[in-house]
Amino acid sequence: MSVPPRATVAVAQVTSTPDKEQNWCQCSALVREAAGRGARLVFLPEGFDFIGHGPEQSLSLAEPLDGHTVGRECDVWLSLGGFHERGSDWDTTGRIYNCHILLDSSGSLVSTYRKTHLFDVDLPGGPSLRESGFTNPGPAILPPVDTPVGKLGLAVCYDLRFPELALALRAQGAQILAYPSAFTVPTGAAHWEVLLRARAIECQCYVVAAAQTGRHHEARVSFGHSLVADPWGTVVAQCHEGPGLCLADIDLEYLQRVRRDLPVQGHRRRDLYGCPGAPGPQMCPNLPQMCPKSTPNQPVRLPGGTGALNVPKCTQMCPKCAPNQPVRLPGGTGALNVPKCTQMCPKSTSTAARGHRGPECAQICPKSAPNQPLQLPGGTGALNVPKMYPNVPQMCPKSTSTAARGHRGPESAPNLPKCAPNPPQIKLYGCLGAPGP
Repeated sequence: MSVPPRATVAVAQVTSTPDKEQNWCQCSALVREAAGRGARLVFLPEGFDFIGHGPEQSLSLAEPLDGHTVGRECDVWLSLGGFHERGSDWDTTGRIYNCHILLDSSGSLVSTYRKTHLFDVDLPGGPSLRESGFTNPGPAILPPVDTPVGKLGLAVCYDLRFPELALALRAQGAQILAYPSAFTVPTGAAHWEVLLRARAIECQCYVVAAAQTGRHHEARVSFGHSLVADPWGTVVAQCHEGPGLCLADIDLEYLQRVRRDLPVQGHRRRDLYGCPGAPGPQMCPNLPQMCPKSTPNQPVRLPGGTGALNVPKCTQMCPKCAPNQPVRLPGGTGALNVPKCTQMCPKSTSTAARGHRGPECAQICPKSAPNQPLQLPGGTGALNVPKMYPNVPQMCPKSTSTAARGHRGPESAPNLPKCAPNPPQIKLYGCLGAPGP
């Protein structure tokens, strides 16, 4: 797609109610106005279709993507943020998705992102919201989409609080990040603008945030203040109170200049804290090989930056080891991060098992050699350490093999098809700063 170096976008701010037809009339008028003012892409907020009184009404008003709401006019691209979607699993789950839809100028569906972070909060002096009570979390981040104004990364509202998602989209080429939202008044007044500007600055992207505003019904009020921030973090367009429209130019030459003058992406130390959007660290097949540059008792990374540590001469559980000192089990092929190496598992009946704290710590593989830590088939060296770090392999409840209980699913051990897939959040963008398994 040919993209001009400079193009106009429009951000619509609305006050949705449970009346879907009235909501669409409000949105349609703003879209037509934006098209008349030269916008190539118009952004609508989360809940543009409706905002219900509660979960029951939201479920009853939700539609599939091929329903009455999606697919109407106009001759511009549309970002329809936060559509209440009855997905293909509606009949079995009875739950919906919070779906960000992208339509081209002919009304054809280009992309659908389903919100991955669900908003469950009890705000002092504010509403109590449990989005997870009736909404399924989305399973994945989508690659940025080519549009007439640049490569667009899709998110929804509460996703704004998770910079890992934004950085993952940036790593995949995003030039614009869209956050259609319905922020509450307390969180909006405190965090709305600073979060949006932070995502723009750290990703060096344009950030476009269409927002709900005002009172939707007696139990719900939204903050408003839709805005566009440029890659330097400057707010270049903004609505204030009430329904309305603001327009801004997306200047891709300026974006490239900002990235060139301040090349932060090239300065990232991915060897230290990983890369958002990449799969979680796997065990390096070269793990038993010692790094020639390592010094005695000095943990170093193996080639490839997998996060696995090579500890050449620290082969014993030493009671004098400092907290968080990576140590190695006797005879083992995998280095473990043991926060306090003197805390042995009280249920362990074997010296070989004492390096981890899992409930199955006493069950050693009968084929393993004496003093050999339990390993998975395929030689991954992954052990079950459920209480150490969030990215350490967890127990798979569907596993039927004792030897298989240490890994996180098909990605880390493809030969164990009965194990559950990785937890969604690890699958989406990994865990910054967490050590490898």
